[in-house]
Amino acid sequence: MPRSGAGATILVVDDHEPNRFAVGSVLGRAGYRVLEAGSSAEALAVLHGADPLPELAIIDVRLPGVSGFELARQIAADPKLPRIPIVHISAEANDAHDRIQGLKGGASAYLASPVAPEELLATVGVALSAGREAQAAGDERRFAFELQQAFLPPAEKLASLAGIDLAVGYEPAMERSQLGGDFYAAFAVERGVLLAVGDVAGHSLAAATIMVELRHVLRAYALESHEPHHILQLMDRLLVHFHPEVTATMCLVVLDVHSGAMEIANAGHLPPLVVSPDGQARYLPVHGPLLGLDLAHKPATPARLELDQVLLMVTDGLIERPRIDLADSLEELRQRAADTPCIPHTLRDALLRHYSTDTEDDIALLAVRRQPIEST
Repeated sequence: MPRSGAGATILVVDDHEPNRFAVGSVLGRAGYRVLEAGSSAEALAVLHGADPLPELAIIDVRLPGVSGFELARQIAADPKLPRIPIVHISAEANDAHDRIQGLKGGASAYLASPVAPEELLATVGVALSAGREAQAAGDERRFAFELQQAFLPPAEKLASLAGIDLAVGYEPAMERSQLGGDFYAAFAVERGVLLAVGDVAGHSLAAATIMVELRHVLRAYALESHEPHHILQLMDRLLVHFHPEVTATMCLVVLDVHSGAMEIANAGHLPPLVVSPDGQARYLPVHGPLLGLDLAHKPATPARLELDQVLLMVTDGLIERPRIDLADSLEELRQRAADTPCIPHTLRDALLRHYSTDTEDDIALLAVRRQPIEST
């Protein structure tokens, strides 16, 4: 007889005391802790005051006043309560319409009363297991989201970088899928400012934690004054050695804020885009193999960013869409950027507003413009 979750607290809601006693006795003998309520109002009061909170509620459909269906909806909509599985039970409302109404309302199961003890315990065990799995998945996504947010520096902190006007953006796809490993970075180095965007393959807690690891080693290697392509080579070795099943993309730019000279190294990432105020926009032809493949990375490509130009770096979640050729998506982005005022914050806001509504992937974006530096 399945008893998955025995020891959990279960709320039994029924206005007939003999029914509550019968169901509660079966659950109690199986090792569950049982709380009882005789109405919807009493059930809500129990839920708000219980410690620990019930992990499951068995609710009679025909409750006086507020029905069991409506109670289930109130529990699901209450921001102070966690999502808990609901099992509906009824001695009368057992036709197809009733069952469909209950299941569409979010119930995990619908039982006819009187119910055999074996069926009751099997249903409770399955519902509890499913609820705990859903809770664990939600906890993982929230933790990954908080982890990623903690290690993506806020715009206010990046604004202190001398010589540049910088706008960054991050849009998680948390509501549409699991969190991934997109990130951006911007910090001062000996030769100017290092700018980077990257994307660890996959959507999971593992992808988010590897993203954090790569951001840490990126800072460490950059502060040791390694050349951009050498940084990529070292990060590639790190993935191959410690995470052989993982690949990642990354584009690195070291920008001399005085002269505008750039050194660009790319590891399988979308090329950076230079946008000019005259309505021109062009991709810089820098390419290289993914990180994690144990392949050589060629020396950085030189380029220049003029004072009035914006360098745009994005992750593929911004533009990649199913059944649309990447070349077409890149061209559409180029044209849209060229038609937008050449100001980092304006460009960021316009692109995120347009692209973030129909993507199932995370988006990281970085836009930078040099500012005149007064000589001392």
